[in-house]
Amino acid sequence: MPYETVVRKTIEYLAVPSVVGHERHFLNYLAKDFKDLGLQTKRHLGVLEVCGSDKPNGQIISAHIDRHGLISIGDGHYAYAAEYVKEEKYGEANNPSRATINAISSRFEGEDVFAYDTATGKKLGEGVITQCVPAVDNIDTIFTIDGMEDMPFDTPIAYARKARTEGEKLIGQIDNVVSIGIIYTLFQNGFKGTALLTCEEEIGKSWVHMKRWLKRNKIETKELIILDTSPYREEAPVEGCMVVLRNRDKSAEFNPKLMEKVKARATELLIPFQIKDEYFYSMGLETEDLGSTELGRLVFNSDGRWDGATIQIPTVEYHTSFERTSRNCIEHYYALLHNMLVLNPII
Repeated sequence: MPYETVVRKTIEYLAVPSVVGHERHFLNYLAKDFKDLGLQTKRHLGVLEVCGSDKPNGQIISAHIDRHGLISIGDGHYAYAAEYVKEEKYGEANNPSRATINAISSRFEGEDVFAYDTATGKKLGEGVITQCVPAVDNIDTIFTIDGMEDMPFDTPIAYARKARTEGEKLIGQIDNVVSIGIIYTLFQNGFKGTALLTCEEEIGKSWVHMKRWLKRNKIETKELIILDTSPYREEAPVEGCMVVLRNRDKSAEFNPKLMEKVKARATELLIPFQIKDEYFYSMGLETEDLGSTELGRLVFNSDGRWDGATIQIPTVEYHTSFERTSRNCIEHYYALLHNMLVLNPII
């Protein structure tokens, strides 16, 4: 059954570390796994291309593979990977507020974590995060880990807690591995297009790799389908078994014709959905409050040359090892995508 496959692959994939900026081992793992499914794969800078029989100008879907974690900065100190990689690789300094630092700290303190080799995934050490303190010397947040020997500089540190099911819930650091599980299951059940598995979304740079791939392959399209999770504080969207759609994010509007097709198909299939931007506006929020998405960054930074739709699965406890969604959400998410991409394609 599709649900069981999605959950099995999500749990399997989450056992392979993929801290942002250090995704190499997971890319290799995914390349082998999709090849074993009989598909063609090709590595590009920041992207794993997975092709069915309609490559490369057929349906194009995408999801990111990187996750949050820490990076060793020496002397037993560890930095928040998203801040550190963005600063070191792209020269973009972060100036988080005290509230942001507290939010980051609350996600990690008390968590079992492990260090790993970026090439092999081999575990190098393990411990428990004990505290997070404000930054000095251009490093925004500094963590200490009890029980772990000092790791070499730039060693990534991943969550050790495994994903699991509890009743009707799937729980773990599922952003955005659940979408990779969905993509695997789509290919297994007849999807013939191309999937782009991207790196560095958690630092807002995956659009760079996607744009490079589109230009290299001389592809002009406004029908990209981007898969992701969608964070909520409240349980209602998860309990309501919804799929989350967006007309736009804070950066850009999405292809309205394609979005209307997606909404119509969800309605036809009796799949409950929420338009997240409309929901936010109904609460009195502004466009700036809509959040940033992979698709929005691509549209904005290409002046609308490429566009599409983003289809998301709601979760709570975002960016933690307790992030969760429901069985019905996963089933609706998969059913909509399989119908509109395989059974009765809208693109």
